[in-house]
Amino acid sequence: MIIFDTNAVHLLPPEGPRADIIRKLRQSKHHRVAVPWMVLEEMAAHQAQLYPVKHQAVVNTLERLRDILPWEPESSLEPLDLERFLDHWREVYGEIFEVIETSDGAIRKAYQREAMALPPAKRVKDHSEGGRDAAIWFSVLEFLEQNPGHHVHFVTNNSKDFTDGTGYPYPMNEDIRGVEDRLTLLQDFDQVVSQFTREVSGTDAEAAAGELLRSLPVRERVAQTAVEVLSSPTGFAGLGTSDVAVEWREWLASPEVDLLSVTDVTGHEIEGDVWYTAKASWLLYGLALNGEEAKPRYIACVWQMKVLFSTAEGDAAPTLLVTEDPSPPDTGDEPCMKILRGLKKRVAGVAAGARRNVVAAQSSIDRLVAQEFSPSLRSLDLATNQLSRKLAADHAALQALVDNPVARLAQKLAADRAALQILFDTPAQKLARQFAENQAALQALIDNPAQKLARQFAENQAALQALIDTPATRLARQLADSIPKLDIATAAPHPNAGDDTSEEDAEQLEPSGVGPNVEPDTDGSDQPE
Repeated sequence: MIIFDTNAVHLLPPEGPRADIIRKLRQSKHHRVAVPWMVLEEMAAHQAQLYPVKHQAVVNTLERLRDILPWEPESSLEPLDLERFLDHWREVYGEIFEVIETSDGAIRKAYQREAMALPPAKRVKDHSEGGRDAAIWFSVLEFLEQNPGHHVHFVTNNSKDFTDGTGYPYPMNEDIRGVEDRLTLLQDFDQVVSQFTREVSGTDAEAAAGELLRSLPVRERVAQTAVEVLSSPTGFAGLGTSDVAVEWREWLASPEVDLLSVTDVTGHEIEGDVWYTAKASWLLYGLALNGEEAKPRYIACVWQMKVLFSTAEGDAAPTLLVTEDPSPPDTGDEPCMKILRGLKKRVAGVAAGARRNVVAAQSSIDRLVAQEFSPSLRSLDLATNQLSRKLAADHAALQALVDNPVARLAQKLAADRAALQILFDTPAQKLARQFAENQAALQALIDNPAQKLARQFAENQAALQALIDTPATRLARQLADSIPKLDIATAAPHPNAGDDTSEEDAEQLEPSGVGPNVEPDTDGSDQPE
């Protein structure tokens, strides 16, 4: 494991040769290369130091410009976003290095060490400092404790605080007790290069790089990567089919790719494997789009990138480190245009082959349909025809069954009755029928819950009467109706108000001839009929 201190990779350019060597070391799988979390934070912070200052300078400039303009300037500046800036650099350096944790325990011990101004912290005039250095130191020690099978090469230019590795002051000497044989200090990046790599000559590197990058697997990898990463809402510049500059935004499908050139090749042998970094220039040709509504058209462009790769058999495909925006090919560059003509022929051949495959596939489908489906379709047609004939016969038999003289006579009577009704339907009858229909509609409209309940009660009473109305009850009712009834209203006297005549006196006063057939005379005397 190689662990870097902040000062050994201060402001490390992500595209520089030192970053490439770190990638080669990690890609080789022979070495792990890491920074503690505290180092990652310091690296991001060093990149961000000037951001607030420069942002404020632009704000001040815009204010001064606004002071002299008679109108409001259209230019604006996005707000300061320091955390976004830091996240960017954390991501960039997190891709180059493995990051090992700086635990909470390491941070607490580090600032305890700083408070006491004990190494690797120190006292400067009237205050203590070095808490971050102490946190890095304890991160290295924790890694050693948690990984007993690893040897750590700690790379630091800060020999004043971390020493040169030949001896450690108190309490650092106690910190490393038991792991001192697994910890080696390297003074700078050059020692890393000299100890873990061997540079390969440029001629051999260029020949090996050119052979590898022209191989089909690498070209296919570049074509797929182009589809994945080359997309822009503002568009790229390319060369159209008429050799005029056109704009495009994304590839419709993987383009055809060929290598134009390989430059700036450097190789390092790491544990017997040679790893290269190189700047490769690719020529791409294929169908591209310039917006969702635009039709696809053929585009040619040049795409430059930095790649990391190994020529060892079985190694992974090249790693694309840095890419540039594509640009149109130089029509005056004859080697480039010759390669482009070859790409166009290759694309035309692929398209022709695709058309032949489509025609062949369609022919195969037609033959399959003719061979496999035609007998089945004929059988289906035969069964359908038989079923249709059977249904027609059944319908005719049914019609003959019900079409007899009686049925025809009934149908004729119904038709004649309807015609007669129409013929003799007088205006009064039409009016009565219309009134009945309107009355039913009106009744339905105004029928409230109480009326519905009363009607339901009447219907239920009628149903109950019909249920209990037996022949015996009907006979008893008829007998009762046939017996003469006494007219109490005519037979009984009508006492006047205040009359003191008793019931017995009334019986004595009743004339002997008075009966059911005696009615009072008009003059008040009773005479027999």
